[in-house]
Amino acid sequence: MNIVVCCKSVPGLVTHPKVSADGKSLDYQSQLLAINECDEYALEEALVLKKAHGGQITAVSMGGIKSQDVLYYALAKGADKAVRVDCESQDAQVSGRVLAAALQKIDFDLILTGTQARDTLGGQVGIAAASRLGLPFAYAVVSVEVPSERCVKVSKELGGGRHAEVELGLPALLCIQTGIQPLTFVPPARRIRARQQPVKSYSLADLGLAAEQLSAKGYQIRAVHPPERSHQVALISGSAQEIAAALLEKIQESR
Repeated sequence: MNIVVCCKSVPGLVTHPKVSADGKSLDYQSQLLAINECDEYALEEALVLKKAHGGQITAVSMGGIKSQDVLYYALAKGADKAVRVDCESQDAQVSGRVLAAALQKIDFDLILTGTQARDTLGGQVGIAAASRLGLPFAYAVVSVEVPSERCVKVSKELGGGRHAEVELGLPALLCIQTGIQPLTFVPPARRIRARQQPVKSYSLADLGLAAEQLSAKGYQIRAVHPPERSHQVALISGSAQEIAAALLEKIQESR
């Protein structure tokens, strides 16, 4: 089974966050990029499937040259190949379109993504890519079984403590829920050796895409600002009767 895992690079330790001068973005300092936590669980599930059914794992990430650190990390964990798409975007539809174009150049039976990005809190990229590729997909997957070479059987969360058992024909895309497998530790020596492995890269031109085709549409960021304090906590002391009277007064004032 050939598995592709989409691994987003997100800021690691962030210091000195502040609103930019134009008021439309957030500036911060970060010395490194780390793998998105939800995507790391997808990678762990891919490693379990590979161990059980054989095949190979290809890690794919979008971003500049610094994002290759995430791919080296995936190789150190056990991925066999790594592909970087030289494009940066925080728009889910743009990312889905670029990833779909890149995935068409890779031989795969199953694509695994996380459910949410830690930096934008978005969770639509996997679904957008599946829609463009015409693949069946399942979201918030908590278990994966492979009963045959032609299909996978998954359990996915529906919310409210409910689950659904779904069978999908291959190829397919699964958005893996956090916690599906325990995260494993990667020894530093293995991470150093992984940096010697090649990483294939694609430009937008290689994918038949142009930058002007990938502008975010449908919404516009008007402003970014820190939270504004509108209320303040007050500690009420005294006897039970005094506290009850003070609470009643506060409730009446708020009406």
